[in-house]
Amino acid sequence: MRDLRPWTAIFSILAAACLFPAAAGQTAAIVKGGVARAVIVLAPDAHARQPAPARKRRRRRAPTNPLADVRLAANELVEHIEKMSGAKLEIVARGARLGGRLGIYLDQAADAKLDVLIKKTSTDPAAFALVVSKHAIAIRGLSPEGTLFGAYELLEQLGVRWFMPGDIGRVVPESKNVSVRIQQTVQGPSFPARWAAGRASGYRRWQRRLRMGGPFFPSAHGVRLPKTHSFAKRPEYYALINGVRKKRQLCVSNPDVVKAAVELVRAHFKANPTAQWIGLGPNDGRGFCECAKCKALDGGDWDPFASHMSMTDRYMWFFNQILEGIADEFPTKKICFYSYASYNRPPVKTTPNPRIVPAFAPITICRIHGLGNPICPEKDKYYRWLIQEWGNILPEVFDRGYWFNLADPGFMFPMVHRLRTQIPLSHKLGITGWRVECLVHWASECPSLYIAGKLMWNHQADVDALMTDFCKSYFGPAAAPMGKYFELINASVRDADFHTGSSYSIPHLYPAKVRRQAHALLDAAAKLAGNQTCATRVNIFQQVLDYTEAFIMMIEQRNEHKWKEAQASLERIDQLRGALAAYEVPMVNKRYGISYLKRFFRPCTEQGYERAVTKGKVLAGLADVWEFKLDPGKVGEALQWYSADLTGGNWRALHTSSKSWSDQGLRTYKGDGWYRQTVPVPRHVGAKGKKVFLWCGGVDEKATIWVNGKPFGNSPGRAFVPFEFDVTTAVKPGAKNLIVFRVRNEKLNEIGTGGITAPVFLWTPAEKEHEAEEGGEDVTPEEFK
Repeated sequence: MRDLRPWTAIFSILAAACLFPAAAGQTAAIVKGGVARAVIVLAPDAHARQPAPARKRRRRRAPTNPLADVRLAANELVEHIEKMSGAKLEIVARGARLGGRLGIYLDQAADAKLDVLIKKTSTDPAAFALVVSKHAIAIRGLSPEGTLFGAYELLEQLGVRWFMPGDIGRVVPESKNVSVRIQQTVQGPSFPARWAAGRASGYRRWQRRLRMGGPFFPSAHGVRLPKTHSFAKRPEYYALINGVRKKRQLCVSNPDVVKAAVELVRAHFKANPTAQWIGLGPNDGRGFCECAKCKALDGGDWDPFASHMSMTDRYMWFFNQILEGIADEFPTKKICFYSYASYNRPPVKTTPNPRIVPAFAPITICRIHGLGNPICPEKDKYYRWLIQEWGNILPEVFDRGYWFNLADPGFMFPMVHRLRTQIPLSHKLGITGWRVECLVHWASECPSLYIAGKLMWNHQADVDALMTDFCKSYFGPAAAPMGKYFELINASVRDADFHTGSSYSIPHLYPAKVRRQAHALLDAAAKLAGNQTCATRVNIFQQVLDYTEAFIMMIEQRNEHKWKEAQASLERIDQLRGALAAYEVPMVNKRYGISYLKRFFRPCTEQGYERAVTKGKVLAGLADVWEFKLDPGKVGEALQWYSADLTGGNWRALHTSSKSWSDQGLRTYKGDGWYRQTVPVPRHVGAKGKKVFLWCGGVDEKATIWVNGKPFGNSPGRAFVPFEFDVTTAVKPGAKNLIVFRVRNEKLNEIGTGGITAPVFLWTPAEKEHEAEEGGEDVTPEEFK
């Protein structure tokens, strides 16, 4: 006969636990003296081993077999408790003899009456109860995933932590005795959808350990029409731009496009009957239709951040038509779209169907600071307004924001300072869930995403307590200086009045004083670390500080036209990035750590070094600060602002490569900006037919150049790409020369730059190889005395 005593005992103990609080200090033993005193109990169907599912690429989804979560919960308990104590817990089916051992009853093996207890706190499927008595432990969720999260709660109470994926991010305390306090714990998530979406080694398992889950907001870039509606066959279905049909976007006012979209959505829900929604929207980028019917759908609302008419109203109309078209068959299905770029703002004349679900993707708004930070009006005022306005007209709103520094190669970027305010405030403002984008630079961001996971689960979590626990658990004896280090860098970013994306504000976020303090704290932590594990963890943050500092040095050296030193700093950046990416779990994103440096910063440094050191010499390095004048009306050329004899005009001083437009009060400006600077050129220039080139490390977006009033045309290529002109015919040797740039910035730029973004200098090719190696001759004031 099977032993029912432990099974019946748990029912009476659970009932008692609901009536009487546990006595302080009482615990239940799981392992004692290295010997297992507990056994994991599953319902028979969960205990039976399931066949391994066929390998199929799935992105960030829960297992298709719900029992897999119950098995995973059991296996996670076995794995971690064995790592802690050396004792391996047995997994048995309900009804098996326990032999006097403590039963840990999971999911359907636990009392179904716990569901009533759970629902008093939360009805979310991820909610769970963890009830511990002296003789039994019950973990039951409103879904198998809830049971899994309950198992993670038990492990966290035992001291296990997952600060990042892999063993490098996992903390498992070692002890021959493992016990848990007597308790009745019921939890449910603050947000039904909790996803910090990204790709990295071990990321999916780490997400689940942080209790991320719930409905996954679908991608919403584009509307895939059938092949019969291709651009080649039906160009009238696509955007009319400057009188020509182009493939960029759809002509949403075309009745046949609406009909095709209705059938597309209908087919989707027929093929996926359990799907609650579909993601639709414009293609990423601009190129919207300019036909009269499409323009008539717009609300006439100007978006100052996108510098473009808001496209929201026309797409709300389009989505309304689709939902009306499928209402006969699918009256409850929803359309999800990204509230993004030119369709970020709420509609002004079209009332959206309540089955439209926006997800805010504020790509044009500062992402350095958080919602609620008064130093950043974009986040504290404007973004708050967006959430409130959308929340007033639609029942569900998601956040599809960016928990990383846009287009950044992985330099230090703590986000705890913004997440600790943004997530609780978002809950107050009615955000339904999260589907944020992450690049996962672990070294530069840790423990930000860990804190984010905790706050998404419980928006009232004590962030100070979480940070204290992180430092103590992860760094052991080095906890105190590491805690001060994280306080230092978070405060430095939180309080900095700089708002440019990518890495353009990095030198200002971490000035020399802050870097010196950070080095001192990390050095102190390294001395205290003790064991190799803690020492390795501290060293990761030393490396990312060095990585960030090498970048700052490169920028400063470029601005001073020290190109040999700048090239050495670039090589140091590569070396440190390689070391950080070589960990079992890469500490910087390998792909973007390379590509973003290549896109924004490497070409300038390498080309500047080549021209100034290996192939030529600098004749005159232009200063970082130029005379500057805005030209919103585009009258500068008519007024000949390029003229060499111009002496007035109320020009102002503006930094170029050391500060962006955003960081000098021009955050939302789109249009023309003019730059002037006079530089001396040595007397010997032009002798023996030597050429003189004007080289620029990059502009945003397109420049027109004059030298001493002579035009040299427009910069080729795209923004941030170096370019040069042969200006030999215009340069005046032995005199001061006027260099004028007109830079036009009109397109959406989510980074927040504009104008001249990199150093500028005049150079000449070296006559002799040794002359180039020695770095050439610089202009000195004595030549003009």
